[in-house]
Amino acid sequence: MAVSAGTLTTPMARWLVSPPADPPYGTSGSRRVGADDVAAVRATLHMFESLDHQFGGGHARTAAVQYLSDAVTPLLHASYTDAVGRELFSVAAQFTYKTGAMAYDVGLHGLARRYFVQALSLAHASGDRPLGGKVLALMSHQANYLGECQESVDLARAAALGAGSRATPRVRAMYAAMEARGLASIGDKRACLRMMKQAEANFAQASGADEPDWIGYFDLAELQDELAHCFTALRSPRNAEQHATLALGQSSDLHPRSRTFCRISLATSYLDAGDVPRACDTAAEAAAAAGRIKSARVRKYVRMFDRRLNDFGRQRSITDFRERARTILAVAS
Repeated sequence: MAVSAGTLTTPMARWLVSPPADPPYGTSGSRRVGADDVAAVRATLHMFESLDHQFGGGHARTAAVQYLSDAVTPLLHASYTDAVGRELFSVAAQFTYKTGAMAYDVGLHGLARRYFVQALSLAHASGDRPLGGKVLALMSHQANYLGECQESVDLARAAALGAGSRATPRVRAMYAAMEARGLASIGDKRACLRMMKQAEANFAQASGADEPDWIGYFDLAELQDELAHCFTALRSPRNAEQHATLALGQSSDLHPRSRTFCRISLATSYLDAGDVPRACDTAAEAAAAAGRIKSARVRKYVRMFDRRLNDFGRQRSITDFRERARTILAVAS
């Protein structure tokens, strides 16, 4: 079932105004949860994150859902100390939003939002405000993708406001980047540029030792990719090309989905600059990788680029791109 971004207003508001969470007391269950149990969940989470980045949300989503249900949820109903309980609820929140992100990636948007709302509740129970902000940032990312751009801005702002001074520089950079993407989609160039500068300034202040484990994905390549997306939305091809090129130079082959998104941004920058052959060659590279990734978002990016080509007639380079990308375009249609 579809779930509009407007339905997220209530859980967002509750999270913003809620008092600090009490420790997640766990005394009723017969099973005793310890640090080793939490470490096992965290290691499994990292495995699913890696699979998601490499092969798309459709590759292991079903297995992640089953592990969340069969292995993680029972731990929440066991017994544990306050310290272990906070760590347990934190990693459960991360596993839940990762499962939601997989659903988002394959186009199950209503389901994804239900996971995100649950993850926000778990993050609050853990007492980790920046982690709750991370969940709202994911909601912002999805809302922007679905064209709910003002809601995207609101969710990103709520993330930063709710986390406040507890957020580390890299986390604040991520929040700012999400707000910038929403502002770019709205077309508010001045505010978008301001938030992009804020994201870069916050990122420059970050020191890895003090950053939470869950923000590790937001490295320099990820930041540059977010900036490239912003400039693509603002139809600023030179800046989009610059940041997309930097992102591709910094990114790892272990993240082919991110590299595919970035290549489409780069191809779009060439298209906006009028270099159709170069745009088509770059997009064809992205399409070749997209065929191996189980991601509705990737297919949509390729399809959107293909639609843009309708404005440029029947050039040979366009025909060649469509021939090289015919498999992914057929799946996307």
